[in-house]
Amino acid sequence: MSLADKIWKNKRVPDLEDHIVTRLSEATGRAAWEEFIALDEILSRIGDQADARLAFQASFPIHGSYCLTPDAP
Repeated sequence: MSLADKIWKNKRVPDLEDHIVTRLSEATGRAAWEEFIALDEILSRIGDQADARLAFQASFPIHGSYCLTPDAP
């Protein structure tokens, strides 16, 4: 989940990505460098769209307070 949160904003965290690559490599049996290349391509594609995605989100600002229950102040 942390990786998804970071890449959504095009923030790359090498230590986190290395951890994911290691886990993927263990799960698939493929070499770490193969998993890195595959993951890097995916993260780059998602990250390249971050500015447009964040601008769209920012066009819907949150105003006032928000509560989940009708009894909350």
